[in-house]
Amino acid sequence: MFTKTLVFVLLAGCGVLSNNAPAPEDREPPDQGEEDQHFCCSSIDTQNWTGDGCVAINKENINSCQKVLYCPGKWAKDDGTVTCA
Repeated sequence: MFTKTLVFVLLAGCGVLSNNAPAPEDREPPDQGEEDQHFCCSSIDTQNWTGDGCVAINKENINSCQKVLYCPGKWAKDDGTVTCA
């Protein structure tokens, strides 16, 4: 009988919800913002800021690529073709 009571008390204690601290109203979540991105491409057009056969790379990997397209801020990728906006 004591075991059942003890199990009941433990289970009841686990189900108690504590009051979480309210989120401060003066803080807002950080903006996602626009990210600069580097692409390793098979060909690039520097006049139009576009590239074909592109894959995204980290800026640490720029030297391992022959042709790099850098897009500051906005960019779009469609089947390996990247266009910087």
